[in-house]
Amino acid sequence: MDKENTVNTAAEPEAKKRGDRKPMTVEEKAAAAKARAESKAKADSLKPTVIVQFQGTDVDLDTLVEAAKADFRQAKKRTPITDLKLYVKPEERVAYYVINEKFNGSVSF
Repeated sequence: MDKENTVNTAAEPEAKKRGDRKPMTVEEKAAAAKARAESKAKADSLKPTVIVQFQGTDVDLDTLVEAAKADFRQAKKRTPITDLKLYVKPEERVAYYVINEKFNGSVSF
């Protein structure tokens, strides 16, 4: 009887370890790998939404970036934008920008 208990005890950790899961088929493995790759690609290309809140006003940072680009393009239509720095001053309700390290301006919100 001791041998039977020893054999059963040895089999129990294996069952606990595997969690009674069925092995995946080749198709299921491929689908899982594709889902993981899509999830990783989505995480790698994540672009967060940044919203500045100040004294009851909400301003989306993307909106300010687009406003700064539009303001710049009014003055310099043919100059490509290669660098943009945006300085937000919510107490003044103004966003100052520097484009291509030479051109500066501001947009209010």
